[in-house]
Amino acid sequence: MSDHLRSAANEGVLNYLYVEQLPQWRESKSPWVVEGYTLATHPDLCERVEEINAAAGGHATFRYLYGRPALLAENGVIVAFATGTHIFCVRLRLDECDPDLLARPDVLPIGAYLRRKRGELEALTAHEWTRLDPYAVDVPRAEGLDRLAAHVARAVATAMTHSSE
Repeated sequence: MSDHLRSAANEGVLNYLYVEQLPQWRESKSPWVVEGYTLATHPDLCERVEEINAAAGGHATFRYLYGRPALLAENGVIVAFATGTHIFCVRLRLDECDPDLLARPDVLPIGAYLRRKRGELEALTAHEWTRLDPYAVDVPRAEGLDRLAAHVARAVATAMTHSSE
């Protein structure tokens, strides 16, 4: 991972996304291994993140971080990421997000690892991150895409503003 990404602004989200890389994955040609990490996000959600970014004007860079899709502002600040089958977060406070785009609460996971990851996600979204429904099921599909894109665009603008202060 480049030093460009290793900033105080990205520390919390990188800690959440981090997974250990196994040596055999580094050279894997499997479609389920991306840049040496197992793909930890459903392919449909990966495509959705790319769609959201394109609808936002492509002002963020799409890339994978530890096997998860992420969007980065020009200054390297991570502004959105996805994981699993339905987790999509943007770097905006809860009060900056449309209530009908917020993700619905999940049931508590059974396994210890998933409970730990849930706690980490809740800690991350308690401050400058908000979890949105990547499919915006409570609004028409095209409108949902445009509104999710607007959230990403605001997150990019905020990240760029804070980096110049």
